[in-house]
Amino acid sequence: MKWRVSAYFSIHIHIKDLPLLKLIQKTLGVGKVRKNSKSTVLFRVSNLQEQQVIIDHFDKYPLISAKYSDFLLFKQCYNLIKQKEHLTQAGLVKILALKYNLNKGLPDDLKSAFPNIVPVARPAYKFKDIPNPFWISGFVTGDSSFSVSIEKSTSKLGKRVRLIFGTCLHIRDKDLLIGLGNYFKNLNFNLLNLNGIKQEISVHCNESNNTSLLQIKNNFDIENKVIPFFNEYPVLGVKRLDFEDFKKVAELVKNKEHLNAEGFNKIIKIVEGMNLDRKLESSIEK
Repeated sequence: MKWRVSAYFSIHIHIKDLPLLKLIQKTLGVGKVRKNSKSTVLFRVSNLQEQQVIIDHFDKYPLISAKYSDFLLFKQCYNLIKQKEHLTQAGLVKILALKYNLNKGLPDDLKSAFPNIVPVARPAYKFKDIPNPFWISGFVTGDSSFSVSIEKSTSKLGKRVRLIFGTCLHIRDKDLLIGLGNYFKNLNFNLLNLNGIKQEISVHCNESNNTSLLQIKNNFDIENKVIPFFNEYPVLGVKRLDFEDFKKVAELVKNKEHLNAEGFNKIIKIVEGMNLDRKLESSIEK
């Protein structure tokens, strides 16, 4: 039929987290890890028999984000391929109808080649709740950031130091981020009420670029919720190093050292080695 159909599961991340990707491969016992570009690595499961392990894993441990809908569509495609229906015209059409709303959908060349495809509706998804704190640490390892913002202010130094814990996802996962925000709002709830602290845990949506953003940036929340939580339920990979640096800055801010030049310069030096600015060699060695 001049078209080849194949299914695969993949995780694509920065090369700094190669050890984490190898750990995932070891845990699942399938797939291959390879360098994908100068700065990225890829874990991929292409073998049909090995993909059954992936299907079984997510049947046992269901996704709780909108990606669950993608999994259900993928699973239907997988079963059609497993039954060799992809080798028939009717089976190919079924797979194209499923792929229409899978991930980013059909590319333009397939839409042109198969203009009469009737898309299978994307399975309904509704966020329920956060299953457990370990889920949060796993999710944050992959999709959140610990960052420090240096902003203009009217202080003597003319700068303000702001700690931010945040996550940016597709707008379809807005309810998930609201659920995550509510989870942190309820941590140490009585402590907050006693101290009369105004919380800054918010989810903003930008419909123009289809994104939703969760941010926690109140120093009291950072000190009494975010840091204690991830001390107890650690993130993995290179992000653990970012969290450790995040804590160092939080301690300097707590002690008001950010208000003098010496302390502020300490913070700048820490920030210069965080997140995307972290040196690759030192990250892997640690």
